[in-house]
Amino acid sequence: MIQTAANIITKHYALGELIDANEIHGGYCNRSFGLVFEKNDHRIKYLVRRYNPKTTEKEIKFEHALVSHLKKNGFDAVAGVIPNKTGGSYVKEKPSVKSPMDNGFWAVFEFLEGEDRYTWTDTRVASEDMISAAKVLAQLHIAGQDFRKPPDADRVQLKIMDFLPTFRGVYAEFSRRAGNRNFDHTFLDHRDAILKTIDHNLIQQPDLLKLPQLPIHCDFHQGNLKYQDTKVSGVFDFDWSKIDLRLFDLALALVYFCAVWDGPQAGSLNLDKVKLFLKTYNNGCKETANPGPLTQLEKKYLPWLMASANLYVLHWTIADFYSLENPDDAEYMKYLNHGLNLMGWIEAQKDRIHKIAYENSLF
Repeated sequence: MIQTAANIITKHYALGELIDANEIHGGYCNRSFGLVFEKNDHRIKYLVRRYNPKTTEKEIKFEHALVSHLKKNGFDAVAGVIPNKTGGSYVKEKPSVKSPMDNGFWAVFEFLEGEDRYTWTDTRVASEDMISAAKVLAQLHIAGQDFRKPPDADRVQLKIMDFLPTFRGVYAEFSRRAGNRNFDHTFLDHRDAILKTIDHNLIQQPDLLKLPQLPIHCDFHQGNLKYQDTKVSGVFDFDWSKIDLRLFDLALALVYFCAVWDGPQAGSLNLDKVKLFLKTYNNGCKETANPGPLTQLEKKYLPWLMASANLYVLHWTIADFYSLENPDDAEYMKYLNHGLNLMGWIEAQKDRIHKIAYENSLF
């Protein structure tokens, strides 16, 4: 696959002479490669992405338009899109008899320097690293708040409050396909509880229409960041980005950064981390009028959005398991149990989360 990537990029891009190429492992959806080119006596490394075949063209257009907008507005932590020979931001390669794997969308990005310190399940994040991440999330929202999506670009996935109700039909299908694995039994035992929790956390109009919306990363976790010293040097994987509730992006980050995966508190959130991340993010948003600090309505619904964020990640676990021919039962059981335990914990701790959101010392 490395040779395929090298062939396609040298065919469609004028980056110079290819010097080195390697595959970058770690992602779940796309395949990534690091390609080094030499041009005018300078060597430059690029990130090459082969998009998941399920990704639509309009989603790629949305991602690239948003990334370009963020960079234009001074958000330098994002990797810029490199134009191809015709000036486009991506290429679509048709399959051939000799190279059937060539099929799909490809794009080239600037290579973000820095250290990959964490995975999405590694929440032993240093306080300085987490503070920097919260500041960067605020900067991302500030840089993106005036973005207007092109008419032919959008995320296929529905907004969170429209997306959650669709789980009922999807889970009915998964229930029919369930086998005799541990994952199947656990999913079936908790399916109704998941659906009931979804119903408890749906925000209705008119309040829903009053909550600020803007472009969100929609996967802002410690594994999608690069660090240099104690500062975030890069944010990547914008392919899930969309326009949705600002509070959902923040809540999702809290669920990722503050989750406890191991030990006696496993399946909970570290509320001291929640408080620190919230305070840092909110102070960062005070620097500009838009989007500004959290509104009173956002504070009210923070526990609901944190519940929804966990349901969103839990759904990824379930949907991904049933999309694979031979999933690793033990690996996915770890994710499933964590999400189910956290689901119950958030419901039980909503009052404590509310208190944190409203504390004067925080805001």
